[in-house]
Amino acid sequence: MNFRQAPSERRVERMFDDIVDRYDIVNDLLSLGLDRWWRRATLKAMPSRPGDRVLDFGCGTGALGNELAGRANVIGMDLSQEMLVAARRRVRGVRFVRGSVFALPFADGVFRGVMSAFVLRNLYDLEQAAEELARVTAPGGALAIVDITGPRSAWLRKPFDAYFSTVAPLLGKVTGQEEAYRYLSKSLAQLPEPRVLCDILEAAGFRMARARGLSGGMVTLWTAIRA
Repeated sequence: MNFRQAPSERRVERMFDDIVDRYDIVNDLLSLGLDRWWRRATLKAMPSRPGDRVLDFGCGTGALGNELAGRANVIGMDLSQEMLVAARRRVRGVRFVRGSVFALPFADGVFRGVMSAFVLRNLYDLEQAAEELARVTAPGGALAIVDITGPRSAWLRKPFDAYFSTVAPLLGKVTGQEEAYRYLSKSLAQLPEPRVLCDILEAAGFRMARARGLSGGMVTLWTAIRA
C-alpha cells in the first residue's frame, strides 16, 4: 500500500509521554477549536444505550470518552502511561487501562462500540489493529473513528499543508517539543486513502464501512458495523 509506515509503539509511547502536559491546548490551537466539533461528530456516529460497553482506544487524556461518560460504560485505553495519568485526573465516569491496540486486553465480543480520535496515523499495522478491534466488538456493534486526512481538493490541500507543516512545528517549538510536533505534521502520510481503510475494516470483519469527510475533508470520519 502506498503510504509511509508509522513508527514503533515504543517511539509513539515516548513521544506522547513527553507532550502530555500541553497536548489538549496545542490540539485546540492547531485545529482552531474544531477538534471538539470533530469529536462530537464521532460520538453522534456511535449509537449507544445505557449500559453499553464502549472502547475508546488511544484515548489520550480522555476527551472523547468524557463526552460519552454517563450515557455508556466507557473504557479508555492508551499506550502512554502519562496520558492515562492525566486522563484519570481530568475525567470521571470512565475506566482507564493501559494497553496496545495490536493486542487488546479484552475478551472477544465484549464491546457494543469502539471509537477513537486522532489515533490511526500513529498505528504501524492497520490490518492487525482492525482485526483486534473486530475481535472485541460484538456482532452488530458500531465503530466510529476520526482522524486528520487533509482536503482532497487541490486548492484546499495546498493551504492546509502549508498551515499544518508550519504551525505544528512552531507550536512545538514554543512548548519545547518541536520534534514531536514536527512528527505530527508529517504523520498524515502514514494513513492510506480513506477508501483503502474501509477495505481494511471490511476485510477484518466489519461491514458497511464508510468514510465521510468533515470540514472540507480536513478530517475523515470512518464508520462501520461488526458483521
